Amino acid sequence: MEMTNAQRLILSNQYYLMSQMDPENAQKYSRLQKIVERGYALQMHELNKDFGCIEEDECREIIDIMEMYHAMQESNNMLEEHERKEVDQRRLQFLGFDCGTECQLVHYVRFLVDSEGLYPQFEKGEHQFNAQMPMLEKYRRMLTTWRNCPRQYHLCANELKQIFNA
Repeated sequence: MEMTNAQRLILSNQYYLMSQMDPENAQKYSRLQKIVERGYALQMHELNKDFGCIEEDECREIIDIMEMYHAMQESNNMLEEHERKEVDQRRLQFLGFDCGTECQLVHYVRFLVDSEGLYPQFEKGEHQFNAQMPMLEKYRRMLTTWRNCPRQYHLCANELKQIFNA
């Protein structure tokens, strides 16, 4: 992250104010203040994860993935009881993304659910949509399979299994 000295001074002051206003996180803000003031380039990359950017097409892809899970859950609810037994119910839960490698995506999902009120039926679980393993490529394969289904919101048990196994 490239910043002018004036920008670093402003950000440093913000971290100082945050340390005063939020005593529980004062140590974290003081550390960030030192990094910005002293210009430690390696540690400055930590700030990038707070100020990242997700492009519009990536946002749409995340919404499509969440919509696919919504469609799978609704389809599952419409299945007969004997058909529902063929479907692994645990795999219908949207896990989210990996906070270690897909952090921006985790934050975007949380924003959509918490701030935008979308997909309230998705359980956050104890990890708050942090799947703790990279998921984007798996979801992309699932999305391709789902899009090839003729009735995307009326999936049968076999179609659900094909999507899961993509």
